[in-house]
Amino acid sequence: MTSSIINRHSTLATDPLRSFRFFAKFEVAKDGKVFDTKITTWSGGFSSISGLSINTQAIQYREGGYNTTVHQVPGMTTFTPITMQRGVLAGNDQAITWMRGLFAAASGEGIAVKGGAAGAAESFRVNIKVFVADHPNSGPTEVQKYKMGFKIHNAWITALNYTDLNAADGAILFESMTLVHEGLSVFFTKDGTEEDAAGKIS
Repeated sequence: MTSSIINRHSTLATDPLRSFRFFAKFEVAKDGKVFDTKITTWSGGFSSISGLSINTQAIQYREGGYNTTVHQVPGMTTFTPITMQRGVLAGNDQAITWMRGLFAAASGEGIAVKGGAAGAAESFRVNIKVFVADHPNSGPTEVQKYKMGFKIHNAWITALNYTDLNAADGAILFESMTLVHEGLSVFFTKDGTEEDAAGKIS
């Protein structure tokens, strides 16, 4: 007698999400007026996004008369800097534009709204939504279904790096942004549309 070894329990609903199906969308943080709309209308793919983590400090203290162990209480919560990397495309200057605006603010020149007066912008911070899609796509091939997402709150660029130029190498030119931020939200959704996903982390 022979028997088959078959996993009859795996379905699209039970498959874990894949880390390679995602895209990012940049938005205005709160009511601020960001200095250049090319930053807040930025939406597209990145080859990698890392640093999606939260850490809360544990503070130890000892209690007099109870010397065998220490107590642990929560302290300050910190958010790991986010690194976003993508291939460089001609004309995609959002990252360097963001860096120039930050430099202007830090040097006291004031941030100029594109086409407006210097100092007119209220913020160089943005919110970023990262959507994670199904794989394989659970809907029609032309419809993205988003099952999970992250919202990065009050982010701003702190470093911009480009890969080395080398005539002997056939590699792609990448740019890498490092962002600091002030909060990270995570959401899951059953509907799967971008509108539904965005509503859960507004």
